[in-house]
Amino acid sequence: MRITQNMMSNIFTSNLRKQTEAMLQRQEQIATQKRINRPSDDPSGMGRVLAGRSTLATIGQYADNIKQGKTRLEFNEETLKLADDLVQRARRTAEEKSGDSVTVEERALAAESVKEIYDQVLQLANSKLNGRYIFSGDKSNEAAFTRDESYNATYNGDAGSFRIPIADNVQVNVDADGRNYFQDAAGGGVNIFDELRDLIVGLENTDLAVGSTQIRATIDPLEDAHVQIMNKRSEAGPKLYRLQATEEHWTNVKNTVQAAIGREEDVDVAQAIIELKNLETAYQSTMAAASRIIQPSLVNFLK
Repeated sequence: MRITQNMMSNIFTSNLRKQTEAMLQRQEQIATQKRINRPSDDPSGMGRVLAGRSTLATIGQYADNIKQGKTRLEFNEETLKLADDLVQRARRTAEEKSGDSVTVEERALAAESVKEIYDQVLQLANSKLNGRYIFSGDKSNEAAFTRDESYNATYNGDAGSFRIPIADNVQVNVDADGRNYFQDAAGGGVNIFDELRDLIVGLENTDLAVGSTQIRATIDPLEDAHVQIMNKRSEAGPKLYRLQATEEHWTNVKNTVQAAIGREEDVDVAQAIIELKNLETAYQSTMAAASRIIQPSLVNFLK
């Protein structure tokens, strides 16, 4: 087969184009420090990179959920601690003012103090986190409890819970039904609001003997209320530990996935520079050969 001048020109032109494209690719890799800058660079590698990024997005969502869950549990703990302190203050008041020697005036002052305690407990029961009531179940836009002028409390929420997705088809549930904290509807325990109301009634009773009986009747239930709150507080510990352990797990998985993505996507910069230098040398050699073989007019055109 006869090799024409036109055929040699086409071969040189094709080689120069391929070398130029390879040099541009290496320059881009060095600039971005990425081996894969578009799907066409490595379709299968890009598929693995995209799968890894999807996994990272899922891990990020679980991590956010866990942070919210930890905040919720810590907020619950602080709220219940304050409520417990108030309940114990009310019990001590009942113990101190139940004696027959306590005057009507002393009990009246104590009644005002217990009214403040009642409203503070009510305020805690209506605590909000991120704009939502934490003890209203799923009805988190509505205050959990309200009271009338006679200090009768009404629960306005439902039996919902706060659910924390921490993995595929895995959730940690945090009880959000305020009755289980302050009225113990599930366990048939103490209605804290009723006991505080009864204590107020006893303290305001001007019949000291009857008032003493009413006051004493609230002492043991208020102690039981303390135990009730402590039991609810104890539920948070194992859940908080589980969230922390899961958070550490996802941190380790995230690091592993990021490393895998890096192996697929990142370029060895030193190697890329060497390859670029080699390509530049090959390009110059091709140009030099073309200048000797192809007619000068064509070489000048190629340059």
